[in-house]
Formats: sequence, C-alpha cells, structure tokens
Amino acid sequence: MHPRTLITTILLAIPIGLLGQTYAGKLGSDWSRASERVEERRDGWGEVFRSLDVDATECEAIIFPEQLRFSRLQDGMEQAALQGLYVTGGKGRANFSIGLFQMKPSFVEQVEAAWMKSSLRHEYRLYFDLKDHREQRRRRLERMQDEQWQCVYLALFVKLMDERLPELAVMEGEERIRLLATAYNMSFTAPLEELQAAKHRQTFHLDLFPSKSTEYYEYAGIAVEWYRNGK
Repeated sequence: MHPRTLITTILLAIPIGLLGQTYAGKLGSDWSRASERVEERRDGWGEVFRSLDVDATECEAIIFPEQLRFSRLQDGMEQAALQGLYVTGGKGRANFSIGLFQMKPSFVEQVEAAWMKSSLRHEYRLYFDLKDHREQRRRRLERMQDEQWQCVYLALFVKLMDERLPELAVMEGEERIRLLATAYNMSFTAPLEELQAAKHRQTFHLDLFPSKSTEYYEYAGIAVEWYRNGK
C-alpha cells in the first residue's frame, strides 16, 4: 500500500473526537445556550461558592454538562412528580433529577448525611435535620428547587469529596475536574480507583428518552472542555 493511502486509511479509522472536533463544535447551539445560561448566573452562583470557600470555575465545570441537557418542560414534570411521590414516600417512590444542576433526592440526602458527619458543619455553621419524614422531605425538596441551595449542595459535594479523598484534594487543573465531574455524574461515594476507571466512559446523552440513534458522550470530557475553553 502506498504510504499516503496508508495514512488516509489510518485517519479514517480514528474517531472524529480524536481529530480535533470539540464538544462545543459538535453540540453547536446547545453548547452556546448552555454557556449563556452559566454566564447569566455566574455572579449569583459565585457569591454562594465563595461563601463556602470553593472554586467557582470548578463548580461551573462540574455541572456544565447538565446545562446542555436541561429542559424546562421535563424539569417541571419531574418536580411535580417529586411533589406527589418523594414527599409522601421518599426516594424509593421517586428519585428524579431536578433543577439546573439536575440533582436527585438520593444525591442530596447523601450529601446532607455526609456533611452532618463532618466537622465542617461546625466551621460553616450549616446543619441539616436528617429525620426521614414527610415534613423534612418537603423542606429538602424546596431547597432542591432553589438555585442558591443547589449551589450550596454542589459546594458541599466538592468539600466532602476533598475530605474523603485526600489524593483528590491536592490535585489541580483538568484531572481534578475530570474526577469531580465523574463522581458527580456517577457516584458520590465511589473510591478513587473506580472514578479513575470510569472517567472516560461515554454514558452521558442529551435525549429525553434514549433510542438507538442516541449519541453518548463523556460527561467528564464535556466538563473539562468547558473548564479549558469556556471560563
């Protein structure tokens, strides 16, 4: 085979993402709308993040993929379902993602429980009632529907991840973003080795209901690209 033909064959076999196509380029208007949404809210979010001593740019990167998928119609339906099912029966009856940050009740419950075991709760004088009854679930859902409280939960997630994984706490830059984003998307309690193994998995999609034509992306890869180019 002629060398030039061989090179062409090799290039055709390489996934498009490795040839320089960015998520921003691939997702086009979705990426632009998500970026605008973050920029519009940056000042307000930043106040909350700074009050809890976390890096605002890191936090924005972690939840940027959720901005791509956010749908007001879908979110409204899921919030209504949580009102009727989560409040009355807990996360076993309803565990939908809601809000701009697409947080599930199970995630928020994990964060609250971990926070109440951490000495950080005294440093920041922030406390949660962990009793599992209707009134507390109603209050939790109200917090989840509030944008500032979503920022609080995200900040607590970052601080608790650093406390739980000392190796992560000393990391900087894109690798740290990749692991935090993977944990946010996959598991708040996963060990570092599991996060490392999952950080390049293409399991994230933007469809309301996935089908055979659904495209899947790296959640952490999107977060890193936004951190690198969108800040």
